[in-house]
Parts: sequence; structure tokens; C-alpha cells
Amino acid sequence: MSILETLLSKGTHSLAQKTENLRIDNIILGKSLYTIKNCDSVFTDMNFCLVLLENAYGFSYFQEEIDYGLSKFVNNEIPDILKEDIPLYMRVALADAMYCLLNEEDIEHVPSFLVGNLREKARQRASKLMDQIPSGSSVLLIGAATEIIEEAAARDIDLSVLDLEPQKIGLQISSKTIEHGAGSDITERIKSAQYIIATGMIFVSNTADVVFSLAIENEVNLIMYMETGSNFGQQLLDFGASAVLAEYFPFYDFYGKTRYTLFQKSTLRTY
Repeated sequence: MSILETLLSKGTHSLAQKTENLRIDNIILGKSLYTIKNCDSVFTDMNFCLVLLENAYGFSYFQEEIDYGLSKFVNNEIPDILKEDIPLYMRVALADAMYCLLNEEDIEHVPSFLVGNLREKARQRASKLMDQIPSGSSVLLIGAATEIIEEAAARDIDLSVLDLEPQKIGLQISSKTIEHGAGSDITERIKSAQYIIATGMIFVSNTADVVFSLAIENEVNLIMYMETGSNFGQQLLDFGASAVLAEYFPFYDFYGKTRYTLFQKSTLRTY
């Protein structure tokens, strides 16, 4: 069973013991038209799915076409919806909503805040991700993010970058060229790395199980940064992640403070 399906199964079972309302009140679907730092292009690859319950939310970015037929699931219960043939991004968003409920009483992990404008918050997030990676380490970044690439360069980290968005392939940021993830041998790339930094979108691109499996098999530290699926971020430590920076909606590129929690094992593997 995949990581996502295991999370869904456990979440459904756990919530069956509670009295939480799992009825979907609202589904917001849309397209993100965005740019990245020091770039003139407008990128159109990112769509989003925001699921709202009465007392929780679930979110996922995705790159496939938007299915507006999901409107039929408004006013339905999550366990019933999961029996239907729904897009992978919707399954991720539903898992996210369930763990928003299941983790809400976690008093051990108190959220912190990213503050400032969106670029300042992105830099803070990048710094948090890199804090335990020594200078000179070999790092594979799955999902290009300008501030993470810049932070790696500032720390003299040997970084390679993979992404699935055709518009980004070949772009250079801090002397690093973004490569196409689909055209790379992910097995060999992970074998040659000491750390992987991956976005939560590996769950909607159906590559999460491969990345986790290869990281464990090759004893590579896997560090996740998550907007997509952030509410189940802490559970990923049980599946082999070394650290997870879970960022909660509304994210860093929205106005105001951004809540996040950094979950990590006591120590990362050293080399």
C-alpha cells in the first residue's frame, strides 16, 4: 500500500472513533499564475485544490487539468468520497483535511511564524531547511525554489535541481541549471546525494513512494518542505523522512504571518 493510501486508511479509521464532521462544505479549484524571483516569465503550470470542512481544510497544488466535476462531492462525507474514482490531487487534499483534524490537539509541536514580505518569508523557509546541512554536502532538490537554490549557494552546498515544469527547464539560478525531472535517472541521482530536499508535490506527481524508498535504501536524508499535504507532514517521519517543514495555509506568498512547524528526528544521518 502506498504512503498516501496508508495515511488515508489510518486517518479514516482514527476519525471513525471521533465525532468530527467530515462533510465537505466547500471545494475551491483554481489556477495559479505566478513568477519567480529575478525572472520575467509568468508560469502557468500550477493549479490548486482547497477543500474546506466545518473545522478543517485540506490543500494540494497539482499540474494536471482541473476537474470541475468534483462539485458533486460538496455536501458529502470524506469516507464516502474516497470510495469514488477521484483525481490523485483530491485524495491528497482529503488526506490533508483529515490530518488537520487529527493533529489539531498536538501540544508538543507549537507552530512558529515566517514574517515579512513574501521574499523575506521564502528566505526564512530556505534557511530553516538548510540549517542542518553541512557546507560541501551533496544535495538533490526536487522542485525548484529560487530562495532554496540561493541559500544552498551561500552555504557552499553542492546542489542539483530537478523540476517537472517545462518552462523552468534550463533556467539558471545562482549558477545552477534546472533540469527536467522526467528525463533524469532518479535512482542514480539519489544514490549520488547525501540529502534530498523535496516538495510535497511529490504526492500529487505520484513519485513519493519512489523517493522515500530510494532515500531509505541509499541511507540519504530526506527533508520535505510542504504546502501540499502539510497537515500530514509530521506523520512522514514514520515513513522515513528525516525532517519536514510543514507550512500551513495561507502560505508564505500570502500577506501576513505564515504558520509553520518543523518536525524532525533527533539527529540527521551524518557523512
